[in-house]
Amino acid sequence: MKSYNKNKHIWIYLAILLVLFLFIVGYSYNPPSEGSHSAKHISDHLEPLSAPPIPEIIAANLTDSKDVSTQQNEAHTNDIQLIVMQRTQWKQQGQFKEHFKNLKVAAENGDIEAKYIIAANLRYCLSAPIDDNALHLKLETVAQYSDAGEAIDNTLEKFEYCTGINEIARRQFYTYLVDAAQHGSVAAQETFANLTPEFYMKSQGFETLNRGEYIKKRDTYKLQKVAFLEQAAQHGSEKALMALSDLYHSQQLTENSLANAYALNRLMMEITNNNDLYNRYAWFEQRQYPQLSADELASAQTMIEKWQSSISKNGTLYPSD
Repeated sequence: MKSYNKNKHIWIYLAILLVLFLFIVGYSYNPPSEGSHSAKHISDHLEPLSAPPIPEIIAANLTDSKDVSTQQNEAHTNDIQLIVMQRTQWKQQGQFKEHFKNLKVAAENGDIEAKYIIAANLRYCLSAPIDDNALHLKLETVAQYSDAGEAIDNTLEKFEYCTGINEIARRQFYTYLVDAAQHGSVAAQETFANLTPEFYMKSQGFETLNRGEYIKKRDTYKLQKVAFLEQAAQHGSEKALMALSDLYHSQQLTENSLANAYALNRLMMEITNNNDLYNRYAWFEQRQYPQLSADELASAQTMIEKWQSSISKNGTLYPSD
């Protein structure tokens, strides 16, 4: 009886252990709960997060500076409304001597355009052979040029056009030119852009002056040249603006040279209708700007505003081409 009871207890223990074992095994293989399944279901419907878009202004700053630093406005139009002036046609039909007398009469009566036309023609004739001997020597020289055919034709044409105008008259071009410039001829004023001090001294026969007198004459001419160019520039002469900018940039004019060159380049950008000129002077302006001190920038801005006012008031534009 005792043995039976003992075996009975053993089977009860084994049954309990079996139930516990089955419970443990069943729990281990139980599928995910409803809560975890819901979480998975929601996550399947969520879109992955993406980085916020870069604002345009920041994106622009990420551009390589080399890509934008030299880009210019190829469709430039100026803000100042100016009347484009037509240039005087100074060259005459036939030989100049046929027109010289009537032009002199007009000039003596105060015709500023006649004064300029005389000056331009006499200056043109200054380099023409004065007689047959001079023509022969000139032709021998130009025959050595690479473009000899064109050079010979030009020499013969100039000789024919200027025949009958003596050397004394030819040297008087400067007298007529100054007279026209002083009376407001922009065409005469901007002509000084192409007249170097050396050419002036030689053409007027001042080469034999002693050193002191030579320097005095030359320096007086330089001041007069700048004054005429400034007058022309303030009437919208692109040619005069370019000449002045070059004089300051090369420090042939040394007073406040960098600031003044910068201001003149800015003025050219303001008035020109020529896209190529605009781009060229914008290129100059961009490279000068970092070199200027605060005082130089202030000085340049003052000059720009003053000259802009004068150009707007005068209301004219003389294109360089």
